[in-house]
Amino acid sequence: MRYSEKNTPVDKTKFQMVQKDQKIYDKKFETKPIGYFKDAMIRFSKNRTNVIATIILFTMITLSIFIPVLTTKNYEVLESQLRHLPPRVPILENFGIFDGVRYVENQEVDITTIDPETGLGVPPRSLYRPEFIEMDSLINYNVACSTRIESCRGGVVSFTLRDESLGATFQSPERLTIVSSQEPKLVINVTEFSDHNGVSLDIKVDPAFTGNYETLISITEPGVYELDMANLLNNPSFVSSFLRFELTALEPRASVTIDSFKFYTNLQEEPVMDDFGYALSIYERVDGSARTPSRSGAELLMSSFRYDVYESALGEVERRNMASTEYYGIIEEFEDVCTKIDNPDNPNGWFFTEGCPILEVKNTSEPVVVGGIAYYSYHLVINYALYAGYDDIPYFFFGTTEAGHDLFALTWVALRTSLLIGLAAATINITIGIVYGAISGYYGGKVDLLMERFSEVIARIPFLVILAIAVAYVGPGITTLIIVLIVSGWIGVASVTRTQFYRYKGREYVLASRTLGAKDSRLIFRHILPNGIGTIVTASVLMIPLVIFTESTLSYLGFGIGYGQSFNVFGVEFSGVSIGVLLATGRTELLDKPYLTYFPAIIISILMITFNMFGNALRDAFNPSLRGSE
Repeated sequence: MRYSEKNTPVDKTKFQMVQKDQKIYDKKFETKPIGYFKDAMIRFSKNRTNVIATIILFTMITLSIFIPVLTTKNYEVLESQLRHLPPRVPILENFGIFDGVRYVENQEVDITTIDPETGLGVPPRSLYRPEFIEMDSLINYNVACSTRIESCRGGVVSFTLRDESLGATFQSPERLTIVSSQEPKLVINVTEFSDHNGVSLDIKVDPAFTGNYETLISITEPGVYELDMANLLNNPSFVSSFLRFELTALEPRASVTIDSFKFYTNLQEEPVMDDFGYALSIYERVDGSARTPSRSGAELLMSSFRYDVYESALGEVERRNMASTEYYGIIEEFEDVCTKIDNPDNPNGWFFTEGCPILEVKNTSEPVVVGGIAYYSYHLVINYALYAGYDDIPYFFFGTTEAGHDLFALTWVALRTSLLIGLAAATINITIGIVYGAISGYYGGKVDLLMERFSEVIARIPFLVILAIAVAYVGPGITTLIIVLIVSGWIGVASVTRTQFYRYKGREYVLASRTLGAKDSRLIFRHILPNGIGTIVTASVLMIPLVIFTESTLSYLGFGIGYGQSFNVFGVEFSGVSIGVLLATGRTELLDKPYLTYFPAIIISILMITFNMFGNALRDAFNPSLRGSE
């Protein structure tokens, strides 16, 4: 039985009126209303990764604008003295990283530089200055050598007949002086004959200066042969003759391998003539019936070491022909510190006081008088750092290029160029894409059908075909680059815009505005486009890195801009160097100087990653379905 059906009365004292004597008002919201864009920015800032990527992106853009303006380093003028300097970075150089020192390998040793105490030699001074070689890193080693150069030491020399020849004659480059009273002796070391039958080696001299050479010995087997020349030449009082030997065989391509020719007299313990290795390889062919002598078993002394490239390039540098106009220009510019000091050891030269770019003048050329004025050229030594305008040896963080440009400054110049081209091409594509997509999506029907088919046709044209046509008619350059980037680049934005218009054009507020007499242009740009702008902006932002990457690829392949080209934007001259151009230039030096490629590649990689993260963050932030979510 329900309680209400009982006859028991309800006790009114158990009920109590709440807020009977109070006035009740609507309570204010404690938080402020959040708009669409503010909500998007809140979601954007919640993702720390996206925020960091955005900071990095805009930092790179800022650096690309200001570093080319503020840097004092050279990135425009050719400076061959500063070419190919490795990276040098403060603090890191103390740990042996990016210290401006290059490890040089496989350099031929100048035999005259070998130290008798250490037995180590260095390359010729014309290639590497010994004072800048870190001697504790210097090592010498031998490598096999077969070339006809003097530094290629030792080994044996093979003399070979041509394919059609059965004989050949060779002659020493210098004459032998044979005096019977000096007990002249010739020692011949033949190490090998070819397998051909009938190979003979005849040793000859011309004792009577008649051109008729007498045979001293005919050799048919390997071995060491000692010839008493006084007896063989019937005791001549004096003979001066070239040494000849004739190689004969019954079959072509026969060869004989000789270790050495040594000529002794009783006046000296060491041989007067000791032809082996290089000296033997330069024996002249009297006729053309033999091949060039070939060497085997020879060795070339090589060296590897650490070389201070910065001190070498920017320290004391010798200049042999400085024009007088340049010389006096330096003296005038540094007149406060350039005071001449006589050189007591060199009356034709003089020194300058400390702080002057010119350290010493060794001598001057004969004067050339023009218009009554005498002009000289100066052989001098300069402090190249001061001469180039640096107070001290500078730091090139990314190294220098083939032309001596500072790669750090040049990389940011290139990034600025790539960003400008990417932004310009993206702006054109976005504008065309929004207008095209808006018209297609708004009107629909046959208009949409025709416009979609047209965009599909354009999209199906192969990229290489567009590139080939543009290059053929316009040629490589900035114009070709822009044409290639915008021919079909707008289609993606047009498709996104068309989708957004189909999404919003049937909404009630659009129909209401049309009922009130709004024109198509107002409906498109005031009612529909603003509601779909989030998705369109996201697609547009993601287009910029794609355009930059495409530009870099085209410039890398040689179809974009390049050195020697420039373009003008609103009166501002921009360099024709982009990231793609730097990568194309550095690829030829990838193995020897990888930093020319690594640093531009790292910069473009960071730019692509941060741009894509920024675009993805905007896409999530402007997604209406995520509004209010964290």
